[in-house]
Amino acid sequence: MTRRWIVSTALAVVAFLVASLAVSVALARPAHRGIGQPGPLVIVSMPSLTWADVSPEATPALWSLAQRGAVGNVATRAISAHSCSLHAWLTVSAGARATIGAGPGQTGPDGKVEPCNRMPAPTVVGEGARFQGWKKWRTISLKRPIPADIGLLATRLRERGSCVTGVGKGGAVGAADYNGFVARYYSSVAKADFTQCPVTMVSLSDKKDSALADLLPRLPAHTTVVVTGHADDTEPESMRAAVVAGPRTPKGLLRSPSTRQPGLLQNADLTAMALSRVDRDTSYILDGRKPGVQPQDDADRNIEHVRDVSQALYAEHRVVAPFFIRFVLAVVVASLAGLAMLASSRWRSWGRRWFVGVGAVTAAMPVSTFLVGMVPWWNSSRPGTALSLSIVGIAAVLATVAVCGPWRRWVAGPAILLAALTAVVIALDLTHGSPLQFVSIMGLQPVYGGRYYGMGNVGYALYASTSLLVAALLAGRWILRGERRLATLTVVVIGLATIIIDGYPAWGADAGGPLALLPAFAYLALNAAGLAVTWKRILVVGGATFLLVGGLGLLDYLRPPAYRTHLGDFVASLIEDGRLTSLQRNIRANWTMLTGNWINFFVPVLLLLTIYVLIARTSTLGRPVAEVTRRVRYLGHGLAAIAICWLIGFVSNDSGTAIPPSGMIVIAPLVIMIAASTGRLTPNDVPESAVTDQDVDDAPLATPVRAG
Repeated sequence: MTRRWIVSTALAVVAFLVASLAVSVALARPAHRGIGQPGPLVIVSMPSLTWADVSPEATPALWSLAQRGAVGNVATRAISAHSCSLHAWLTVSAGARATIGAGPGQTGPDGKVEPCNRMPAPTVVGEGARFQGWKKWRTISLKRPIPADIGLLATRLRERGSCVTGVGKGGAVGAADYNGFVARYYSSVAKADFTQCPVTMVSLSDKKDSALADLLPRLPAHTTVVVTGHADDTEPESMRAAVVAGPRTPKGLLRSPSTRQPGLLQNADLTAMALSRVDRDTSYILDGRKPGVQPQDDADRNIEHVRDVSQALYAEHRVVAPFFIRFVLAVVVASLAGLAMLASSRWRSWGRRWFVGVGAVTAAMPVSTFLVGMVPWWNSSRPGTALSLSIVGIAAVLATVAVCGPWRRWVAGPAILLAALTAVVIALDLTHGSPLQFVSIMGLQPVYGGRYYGMGNVGYALYASTSLLVAALLAGRWILRGERRLATLTVVVIGLATIIIDGYPAWGADAGGPLALLPAFAYLALNAAGLAVTWKRILVVGGATFLLVGGLGLLDYLRPPAYRTHLGDFVASLIEDGRLTSLQRNIRANWTMLTGNWINFFVPVLLLLTIYVLIARTSTLGRPVAEVTRRVRYLGHGLAAIAICWLIGFVSNDSGTAIPPSGMIVIAPLVIMIAASTGRLTPNDVPESAVTDQDVDDAPLATPVRAG
């Protein structure tokens, strides 16, 4: 038995490594190069500019810059869902998301955009200018749960013997120091002198290319020019265009350690770019990192890439609500049809097959929303329709493979296949930069302030839930063979791989995830070994969890500041300044999500209901689940471990409100598949009589925690 376990485990590891190597080859990228600034730096905002606006005919001046420089998109979200030029310039000034006032909300389905905050005008003082209310704005910004140190950029440059020129009201906001003073100020490009300071901030009133064409000839020799869409302003939320061109700017895709995505920056990265002129280490900036370039000589291909990403992100977000509403309605209708079949003795067997099929398609849908990223649906004339049909088509193919393959002979076989596929796809995506999550409707949602890389909360819910289910069901096979030691090893191996991929800073970079995963897998491992869950063991698991997460954070902290994730930044802020900024951000984000919509209050209810169903096995709600868990060894403990993971993940993650319902999307149909299946209750190599040898550990959460 041990030899079989070793061989099967080795084959699974080799298969994963081969798949990982294949993905690595497909995504191979040249080494990044830095952006040199031998002369002045000029940052120009053309509000709401996207790559859909850029072409040789419509924007010849910008197109010329893009042909000889590096291109990308800018994630412009500040504090509010809709970004405004005022907030964008404050963010550049602070190197962190900043705002004055509440800011507009997200654009609704009707496409109506709320008005932005008015851009304040400075008072001219000699060659410079001053914002009268700046000290008050700065005090308010520093008192926010996530403080924004507005004026940081200009003050730091001034302390290093440099200065910043502001052109236009927005440019002046970006160029103001801690006191709200702008060293050099010009109200318009026509009046500006671009030789006064090494760094100049220019705010154009619109995205007309003629204004840029008038500006470019007036710049000094060897100037590095940054042109950015900067903010949403009067248009719906989207990624905004960015171009960097200069004598030492390679052609290619802009890239920043803060986003880890080819062709993507944040507004705060421009702060790091400007400050890198005087500071080699700019890690004191909260959100921004110095950008570089992923070299690529084909300028047209570079523009096509960033335009495709912008179009995909714009389209996929608008598909989320209608797709899920229609999908849920379709599942409800299909379920009612299945119930009608089950009510008829003539069609009962077909009803069970129907539910297996419906469950398989529903369970395959989440992973299909990631795999669809390999299909260029955004190039369709109707991208939303193409995306929806592609997701359904992929789900149908995966469901067919699950219910028709040889594994169908075991009642849990199809469910294990779909759960394992979901976990493996997400794991491969994480270890290769999260390109599938990045554009998925169940992914990172970067336009709206989600993550840009690593593990998103929806992806985490799917990944954690399916990994735990696979571990439980595979462990159950070994328990049926009387091999509890191998069952425990199965849980430990899958658990370690799941936790490392989720928490490792270069992959999942998830702090809250391991906090929930380790106790859940520990619960599975203890029960697989036949050990009681005692308070002493709970304390040991809690200490191990703390050490694991702390260790991952410390390892990340020891990396160069430019390459740290939020894990390392949290440890750095705790060690160096005694601040808990990242923790405050997580708590604030979770509370905002929970209270932002009345429907989110049902999430705690869902959690409590799940726990009740697993505990009250003889209740009206608990009996159907208890019947399923009696059929498949160790499934009950798998569901209990998943509930533990959801509960801790709900509390410990930012936007943890999304975790329980997202996990339920994949776990519920998998359980329904198992319940409806007519396959063997054991794998082919285990006698059916083994299922009669049930013991008390098949009653998850029903056994009280022991004192010793």
